[in-house]
Amino acid sequence: MAERIAKHMAYGHTKFIRGAVPTKLEKNGEKIKAFWKTDEGQEQSDEFDTVMFAIGRYAVTAGINCEAAGVKTEKNGKFIVNEFE
Repeated sequence: MAERIAKHMAYGHTKFIRGAVPTKLEKNGEKIKAFWKTDEGQEQSDEFDTVMFAIGRYAVTAGINCEAAGVKTEKNGKFIVNEFE
């Protein structure tokens, strides 16, 4: 679902910066200047109207016996679903 939402947002010109670690935000008039480090450790920045942080989440399914309900999970604990779920 997250990928579908991201695809729709990108179609609407939302810029995604994946794998970055934010280091600082500065208000610059009506804009927000965001600073981050890339996976390679490079410092980068850009200005935006809006900044939104999306952090990863971990599935906490261990120990709740998903198998008893017929729910299959990946090694990371996330549910295995089809294209409609």
